[in-house]
Amino acid sequence: RQVAWFFFKSSRNEERTHIMLKVIAEVIGIIGIICSILSFQCSQRKNVMLFQVLASLIFCTQLFLVGAVTGACLDSINFFRSLFFSIDKKWAKSNCWLALFILLLVAAGVATWQNAYSILPMIGSLLSTVALWMKTSKKVRLISFFSGPCWLIYNVVNGAYSAAVNELIAMASIVIGILRHDIEKKQCG
Repeated sequence: RQVAWFFFKSSRNEERTHIMLKVIAEVIGIIGIICSILSFQCSQRKNVMLFQVLASLIFCTQLFLVGAVTGACLDSINFFRSLFFSIDKKWAKSNCWLALFILLLVAAGVATWQNAYSILPMIGSLLSTVALWMKTSKKVRLISFFSGPCWLIYNVVNGAYSAAVNELIAMASIVIGILRHDIEKKQCG
């Protein structure tokens, strides 16, 4: 009987731990949502990059907590990519860095492949890498928009629901940013 009680107790604790991790992951994801929204409402590229760095770190943590290994690894690279791309030095502007991050993303995506859905964060990360390499916020917003559906589907499939909500909000935020900063300025100027 004591052995049976140990397994029952152990199983129950594991279930509680799993639920607690999911709750923590969703709370972390909500903080990521805030950073992501703020990034696309910034008119200066350096501020867009700052909030992108924070959002990548936060969503990387969330994805690890829900067991979405491919997405988590790619977001960890995205964190360093965003950090690196925000450096305003001549040596950091070489196209070799863009190529390096693209190769790292592809290699990490292949190395951590879990299932067919693993292609989605790879595509999303590659698009956002190209977007953040752009020099103008207008191009960053435009290309980043197309990264969203890839991450949206991946996050839903892997149970990272606040990250999925983030993608919906981020795409809406990007559209608002385009209207406010790109289209409105064109009409006024």
